[in-house]
Amino acid sequence: MRVMRLVELGKPLRLQDIEVPKPKGPQVLIKVEGAGVCHSDVHMRQGRFGNLRIVEDLGVKLPITLGHEIAGKIEEVGDEVIGYSKGDLIAANPWTGEGNCYYCRIGEEQLCDLPRWLGINYDGAFAEYVLIPHYKYLYKLRRLSAMEAAPLTCSGITTYRAIRKASLDPSKTLLIVGAGGGLGTMAVQIAKAVSGATVIGVDVRDEAIEAAKRAGADYAINVSTQDPIAEIRKITEGKGVDAIIDLNNSEKTLSIYPNALAKQGKYIMVGLFGADLHYHAPLITLNEIQFVGSLVGNQSDFLGIMRLAEMGKVKPMVTKTMKLEEANAAIDNLENFRTVGRQVLVP
Repeated sequence: MRVMRLVELGKPLRLQDIEVPKPKGPQVLIKVEGAGVCHSDVHMRQGRFGNLRIVEDLGVKLPITLGHEIAGKIEEVGDEVIGYSKGDLIAANPWTGEGNCYYCRIGEEQLCDLPRWLGINYDGAFAEYVLIPHYKYLYKLRRLSAMEAAPLTCSGITTYRAIRKASLDPSKTLLIVGAGGGLGTMAVQIAKAVSGATVIGVDVRDEAIEAAKRAGADYAINVSTQDPIAEIRKITEGKGVDAIIDLNNSEKTLSIYPNALAKQGKYIMVGLFGADLHYHAPLITLNEIQFVGSLVGNQSDFLGIMRLAEMGKVKPMVTKTMKLEEANAAIDNLENFRTVGRQVLVP
């Protein structure tokens, strides 16, 4: 089968032919029909998440087939699989664990001490076929196409969890940093669907601002032409926002947006751009604010976002479909901020 593999850090992915894996026991083989392209794929190709090196610090072994946003049809099942059969259209939760550590046992497999993330630690979906380690990670699609479902398994599950952590309700105001991207447009939709909160989106390009508006943002601020803090203070009548979801966590965003928090506000840190947080500690105490990390999602988050999408409450903004062989071009688009919404590869 054809795969796009990371063979050498800092170099383009290589198109290779490898054997189709054979599922055993609880494993399921998926014929990929949609593979979303995520900014994590940019970091993987670069070889680092900020100062964390993927090989030396995170234990990634090369070569590795990238792609962790997965949807397609079941091609073959292992002899222990129950409830799924050849031809079923599914989406797969890629954030799997080894099953026995403390975090796996409490249902937070994405925090596993020995993670088995597809497309990062194990071969992923930039391929004609991908092997899912256990059928429990599958969701049978009824109303969604593979193209629509694939981005939900990262951009959807990640923002769904972050919004849960933000503790929103209709009285609250949420700021989304990077609102026009694949995660940002999902975050806007989810926040409006589940919380009723007022949503402010910020981004750096006109097309990204328009994408945030289409996703349902109540306000959208182009920080290239407007002072974001002044605009946020104006919108909130001087109070500030109750929660911020930062999908970048760059030096620039972390130097600006904590100043937009209201008292008792939460700063939810999602992005992996690699900046360090510098914030005066007494202000955290005096204003009772919180800085909170949020990493992808657990099985409950996966179920939640899939059902929300199946009910038509949210829909990934797929703006471009590309061939498997164009994976490097798709990653280039993300790395150079030439895209809004989500790109999806179709093998």
